[in-house]
Amino acid sequence: MSQDMFDPRAKGKACPTSASMVPATVPQAQTACHEAQLIGYALSHHVPEMRRGFEILTIHGRWHVDAEPAARMAELMRQHLMQQLETI
Repeated sequence: MSQDMFDPRAKGKACPTSASMVPATVPQAQTACHEAQLIGYALSHHVPEMRRGFEILTIHGRWHVDAEPAARMAELMRQHLMQQLETI
């Protein structure tokens, strides 16, 4: 699987392409930008993968969610992340 520019950012590392960019001087803007990038990463990578099915890990063990309910849960997560993105 190929990496895109958000993969390092999601792992908390600086993006190689961002070295030439001038960082924002306002800490809140930097935080908001980082949060928006993480939400964008989740929307473009995690949510589409959730539609196929996924596992939830709890203190009581793993629980597999099959494709049908997973697709509905992925849509709910997409809506939630879009709302979060609007508040940044």
